Amino acid sequence: MRLILLAAALLAAVPTAAQAAKARQAAPPLRADTSTCRTGVTPAERFAVFTGSMPARRGTDRMAMRFELQIREAPDTGYRTVKAPSFGRWERSQPGRRGFIYSKRVDGLKAPATYRTVVRYRWYDDAGAVIASATRTAPQCTQPDPRPNLRLLALRATAGPAPGTTTYLLTVVNSGRGPAAAFEVAAGPDDDGAAATVTVGGMAAREARVLEVTARSCAPDGRVRIRLDVGAVIAESSETDNDVRRSCPE
Repeated sequence: MRLILLAAALLAAVPTAAQAAKARQAAPPLRADTSTCRTGVTPAERFAVFTGSMPARRGTDRMAMRFELQIREAPDTGYRTVKAPSFGRWERSQPGRRGFIYSKRVDGLKAPATYRTVVRYRWYDDAGAVIASATRTAPQCTQPDPRPNLRLLALRATAGPAPGTTTYLLTVVNSGRGPAAAFEVAAGPDDDGAAATVTVGGMAAREARVLEVTARSCAPDGRVRIRLDVGAVIAESSETDNDVRRSCPE
């Protein structure tokens, strides 16, 4: 995972006297934010920006923040700290400022995963002693699974081209966030494993398609077995819904 530091900024000066007076009175809140959480199918599309802000306290000469990047990945239920360039070190303000704002960005985020940043704050006097400290946690940035996921939505049937055959009409959807490459689908009666296959030349994310598979007819009280991605060539976000059995359609 590639982690890149974004530029950090202090409070900017304002041009007019009225604005300058207002700025001298105002100070940023003590806060940790997830300024940006961008998701995507590829790592290059996925990044987050975390921002901390803090006001000066009475007796403050300098302020400082330290960002700690954390990740939560299944099956874990808790967060763990991620080592990243520039994270885990104290960033200091210039002396005599009314407030301090600092941002950091991380690129190439893993998915599926959830990220957050814990921001620690310190206030120093002019002798360099810590006079106060605090901690805040920014809202999480969730990166959903970018892989495709093939699912059977509906099953219908019409008479096949030869006696004893049925053309099964399968409504298949790629409910995942990424495209699926070519794969095979099989359908047929479940009683003896007889099945026929059809090749699908790939499906875009969120695409639904009706596939026709002609195989032996099932008994009226029997079941049809449908297998998506017969060769297991597609890495999916869920592999539990590829083997489906349905009542024989009328």
